[in-house]
Amino acid sequence: MNSLPFLITKKFSLKKNKNYLIFLTSILSKIGVSISIFALIVSVSALNGFQVLLNKTILSNLPHGIMKFTDQSYFKWHSMIKKINILPGITYSEPYIVTKGLLVIKNQVKPIEIKSFSNIKHLKKKFFFHLKMIIFLKKKGNECEIILSSYLLKYLSIKKGNWINIFFLNKKDDDLNSQIQNFSLKITGVFESNGILDSKIGYVPLSFFKKFFNADKNINTIELHMSDPLNADKIILNAAKKINTPFLAYTWIDSYKYIYDDIKKIKAVVYLGLLLLVIISCFSIASISLITVFKKTQEIAILRSMGANNRLIQIIFLYYGLRSIIISNLIGLFIGITTILNFKRILLFLEKNFKNNMLLDNIYYNNFFMLKINFLDVIIIFISTMIIGMITNWYPAYYASKIDPSKILKEY
Repeated sequence: MNSLPFLITKKFSLKKNKNYLIFLTSILSKIGVSISIFALIVSVSALNGFQVLLNKTILSNLPHGIMKFTDQSYFKWHSMIKKINILPGITYSEPYIVTKGLLVIKNQVKPIEIKSFSNIKHLKKKFFFHLKMIIFLKKKGNECEIILSSYLLKYLSIKKGNWINIFFLNKKDDDLNSQIQNFSLKITGVFESNGILDSKIGYVPLSFFKKFFNADKNINTIELHMSDPLNADKIILNAAKKINTPFLAYTWIDSYKYIYDDIKKIKAVVYLGLLLLVIISCFSIASISLITVFKKTQEIAILRSMGANNRLIQIIFLYYGLRSIIISNLIGLFIGITTILNFKRILLFLEKNFKNNMLLDNIYYNNFFMLKINFLDVIIIFISTMIIGMITNWYPAYYASKIDPSKILKEY
């Protein structure tokens, strides 16, 4: 009894269809379901990849948390950093010094952000996610050096080893002439720019600020890097309880958490939008099933006369409609997964053959386009499509079970 509906459905499917219009409509409906599934899995994977790259971009470039200590009378940042580094959840901390400056070279001026760093090993880890990242620091202890992004080097037509002029604004002096200080810095390192956040930034050793700006006595802000940045608020709150020193704190979540919420909303909207296309395609298959019911009335009457009940007739035509949806679903998922797994090769092919394409040259494609497949998404898409297929094909199956065999057989 369990295999009988499958066998009858297979017999109906293998029987030659002389109506080529119905056959063509059936093929187009299956193609529509396959394309919808393909678009759905690729779109969801693109959003997954965008979130992964966003994590790497934001969480690798920005401090996960910042502590600004309000009382500097007894504050010693060296000892405070030692205390902070042993706290649970915090992997690294250092003084946080950021200032604005003007980069001048070859009669070109570019506003940039200058940030200090105290540990080159941590800086290398920070840029671990940046493709083609190269850092050269040969002379340790040389304060007059700077690490710039590849974007600035390309924009200003300069290269590693060049000397540049940086104008700093000293806000502490009232004399206008002494507010602006000019320094010549050598480009000793280059990192691959990974978007807007780090495209206009330069890294200068902390010793530079100590030597020329007397920053050692005025440091009151410390940046934190955490093992679990998504729980930054909880980690910095636990740190506050153990330090027992008044300070102001904020995390990257305060400024960028909304991006992750927007990704979830966009993912839901894309999923629902493409799911509507799947529903439309499934209704097309359901209409083909309904037409098939009208054309199989004689066979239904014969099955009825042989003892088939309503449930068996329903299962036969439900299987008949679902068979097309299952095949289309599997084809769409197969093509989508194959595309996702080979997307790097596809991108290399596109870059090779479409070098001057505006789409391929934009910042999203270069820095935030990646397809990442999630096995759970594949299961959800497959199950959702099957549920939609069962709902849309229920009426043709129900209609077939209500056909009166006596009226049909009288016509023959």
